[in-house]
Amino acid sequence: MSSETETGSARYILSKVHRSSFVLGKFFFLLLVFTFVSSGIALISLIYQYSSGNVFQLESIILFWISSSLYLGCFISIFIFISTLSANNKISFTMSAVFLGILIFFYLQGHDDYLKYITPFYYGIKNMEFMKGFPVEGGYLKVFESPVSMFLYMLAFLSMSLVAIKRRDF
Repeated sequence: MSSETETGSARYILSKVHRSSFVLGKFFFLLLVFTFVSSGIALISLIYQYSSGNVFQLESIILFWISSSLYLGCFISIFIFISTLSANNKISFTMSAVFLGILIFFYLQGHDDYLKYITPFYYGIKNMEFMKGFPVEGGYLKVFESPVSMFLYMLAFLSMSLVAIKRRDF
């Protein structure tokens, strides 16, 4: 978004489409592209498992596909939000790197710190732990906690992006 603002093409695009359609279109296109990439990775994994003589583990491949799509959606929504805040590509990239560093710092604070719960890293790693073994003894609610949290994370950052772009003058 910052590149469209920097070159002035956002003014032309936004005269034809609603600002919310512009933001959501970018988000869903990027999510679709990265979902196809994760689908390719999952398919390659499935082929590799079959060629090595293992049984198809379709449920683990589907879980990987869903969790990686949600995980990527979190970061896409973060970077779209940061891109709506800046009118310059370099500033947007720097802000994204700083924000990513802050999220990594929050995650690495330890087990007892509440800051890790506001990072997508925590929920992504939690999904990977679930794929190793389905935690029936932990309860089914724990299984849905991580995907719902990542969905809410995406929703929050997309909402902030929509508010930021509606207040912006092009």
